[in-house]
Amino acid sequence: MKKTFQKTLIAAATGVALMSAVGSASANSLLFPYFTTNTGAQSVLSLTASSSVSTSAETIHYVYNYGTGCVHYDANGSLTANDTLSHSIADTTVGGFGKVVGTDKSTPVYFPLAGQTGFLIVTNKVSSAIDAISGSLAIVDPSSGLVVSYPGISNALATDAANVTNEGNFAAITDVRFPLSFLPTGVVTTSWYAVAAGNQYTAITNGANWTGVVTFSNQGSVYDNDEVAISGTATKAITCAGSFAATDLETSAQAAKVGTNGGVIKALVTPSATATGAVLSKLQTVLPAVGAPFAGKQFLHRETVLAVPTALGGLGVGF
Repeated sequence: MKKTFQKTLIAAATGVALMSAVGSASANSLLFPYFTTNTGAQSVLSLTASSSVSTSAETIHYVYNYGTGCVHYDANGSLTANDTLSHSIADTTVGGFGKVVGTDKSTPVYFPLAGQTGFLIVTNKVSSAIDAISGSLAIVDPSSGLVVSYPGISNALATDAANVTNEGNFAAITDVRFPLSFLPTGVVTTSWYAVAAGNQYTAITNGANWTGVVTFSNQGSVYDNDEVAISGTATKAITCAGSFAATDLETSAQAAKVGTNGGVIKALVTPSATATGAVLSKLQTVLPAVGAPFAGKQFLHRETVLAVPTALGGLGVGF
């Protein structure tokens, strides 16, 4: 019964991924800021090639970044013009199911390890069109109750041989202001998964780990759920990618004063010299005490970015 339920969820998410790929962002480098190969979970990647891609084969470069050390792993696959390829992120040797359509002649690059989370960059290497590939990623994790699908983030830059240095270049992402709200801890467990944005071309070319750093700061205060500001400064540095909780941006006194009722942290990101901003995903796990239908479910979405007009003070403290 459990296996049947899991297969049903996987099939449903795959359908969502296929549908969302049709209208998702187009680019030559696509950033998928979160995947998982946890036991029992399936991350399903769908890629679509435009008509500008070669009908024989377009080289597609997959770059996985995984684990607490954000380790680099890459290899080349292929797509043909107007083709849609859907496959599990995980290799069949570690719990993946392979291609959704087994006879598809396109070549995916599977991830060979179970029990990992990370992010993925996929790039076309032949066509000079800036809409050569589009894609989406769906995740089904029955153990956490997570079912989500999202489009890849475009860098909108050509990455053919004449423009090779644009591969993995996401320096146009300059998001640094995030109002981080968190619900009562007896109801929901909240965490965030951050990816340091920037130009990753050199790291990718060298087969090296991306070392861009984004440092989150609470800007000197945290707000409880009654809008009371509690002073104290705390920071959290993320190299390449990683997770953090609200308590990572609170001093011990702030955490004690905020208590279990939740609050808001107006986080400001300071990028390192090689980084430009952050892509932030919020994960919320609903605890059993909530009851049906939400208990045991996990929700993921790209975190809200707050833009402050220059006329109103730009990066003013507290924004």
